[in-house]
Amino acid sequence: MRNLLDLLDHAAANFGNQTCAVEAAGTRQSSFVDLQRQTERVAAGLAGFGVKPGAHVAILLPNCLPFLSIYFGIQRAGATAVPINARLKAEEFEFIVGDSEAQALFVHPATWKAAEPALPKLQGLKKIIAVDFAPGAAPAGTVAFEEILSSNASVPARPVPASDDVAAIIYTSGTTGRPKGAMLTHGNILYNVQSTKHSHGLRPDDTHLLVVPLFHVTGLNTLMPTALEQGGKLVISAQIDPEDLLDSIRRHGCTTFFGVPTTFYLLTNLKGLKLDGLESLRLICYSGAPMAPQTIRRLRELFPQVELHNFFGLTETTSVSTVLPDSQALPRAESVGLPPPGLELRIVDDHDRPLPVRQVGELVIRGASVLKGYYKRLEATAEALRGGWFHTGDTAYLDEEGYLFLQGRKKELVIVAGENVYPIEVENALLAHEAVQEAAVFGRQDAALGEVVHAAVVLRLGKTATARDLRGHCTEKLAAFKVPRSIRILDKLPRNASGKVMKRDL
Repeated sequence: MRNLLDLLDHAAANFGNQTCAVEAAGTRQSSFVDLQRQTERVAAGLAGFGVKPGAHVAILLPNCLPFLSIYFGIQRAGATAVPINARLKAEEFEFIVGDSEAQALFVHPATWKAAEPALPKLQGLKKIIAVDFAPGAAPAGTVAFEEILSSNASVPARPVPASDDVAAIIYTSGTTGRPKGAMLTHGNILYNVQSTKHSHGLRPDDTHLLVVPLFHVTGLNTLMPTALEQGGKLVISAQIDPEDLLDSIRRHGCTTFFGVPTTFYLLTNLKGLKLDGLESLRLICYSGAPMAPQTIRRLRELFPQVELHNFFGLTETTSVSTVLPDSQALPRAESVGLPPPGLELRIVDDHDRPLPVRQVGELVIRGASVLKGYYKRLEATAEALRGGWFHTGDTAYLDEEGYLFLQGRKKELVIVAGENVYPIEVENALLAHEAVQEAAVFGRQDAALGEVVHAAVVLRLGKTATARDLRGHCTEKLAAFKVPRSIRILDKLPRNASGKVMKRDL
């Protein structure tokens, strides 16, 4: 297969009328053939709106069934998809649509409020398509998605994208500045499918609970295309409530469950948790933040039949960069695992010289999953890809067996009187306290020491601890210069729309 259209054609030809995807909370579903037909209708509609091959089309949708046919319809029209985080506010959305030069936009009732104020400023948009609005309720100036699906417009000639052609531009979360558009190719995504099968062991008979957003790389580039390639089934959910998710697993017989650690923390702390009907589940995968060992142990107790995989990936590396196998879930709980075949990891110093094992430096990555570049950012692309390696900006080290241990963002390094303090080490010490659910560590300027360590924590439900208690706990585990000078106990940590903690706000 050379591109995503080959992937879709393969799925339709081999799996036909089998169920491809179903919405967890409703009755809508699609077969592989249905998806291919709807994809052609979307392509015909876009062509009728004047969207030509090479153009960019933005998708501002939560997880929903139409997302699939829209994404592939954009590819079928020869255009490039720009999935946008459905949680963004108007100013953030306006920047991305303008920067990406999108000519058409798909919106949803859940995202219209954020999009509407920005639309008058986006003169480059030729058409706005309203998805999943009630009949007759599509906003003025938009076209209802149903009109596209029922149209008799001519389907454009099928393009033949090369492996190196850009399939999607996905914007980074912008924790340190304006988001940048990572250009991911058809080849990047197809390689990631193979990496996913190898590292996570996904199977053709799997039913995947797709709750991670389709506008992020885990949903878009890992679960969705791998299920298509294998003939697996997607159960699409926009819910985040753990009880609703468990009900979806029961109802649909889901075998895999990808999520963030917070989801699994909440799940393991449900009162009166019912485990009946969850026997189908065989794989839980978590990423995005450290998972407390207490949560991992609790998952082991609740689901002894389930494999647990920690994994790590970046927008710029398409998705899967490392996976921690089930056997190491607790022995190496602080590791994010090993890379898939063909992907190289290296730890380098400030001059890009390789460092020995267990020495902390910047993580750089080379291989078929690395982005083509940043859209319209030639200098940023050259800087990030210098020497043929993608420079992640993450500090990390590798152990003797090649397992990767992340230490934090390079720019978040705290230097106390000349001593390096990696936030993740202090965060892990705080998370080892039974009362701590989440922790974020950062530096502040200090006249005497240059910088000192500070922390913000969120306590577990029903648990109590004072800042003094937590500092005492850290003193037992860390060198004195690493112990937080102060600790603030908060109800929640500030996060951006991607769920990443905004340490600059702290």
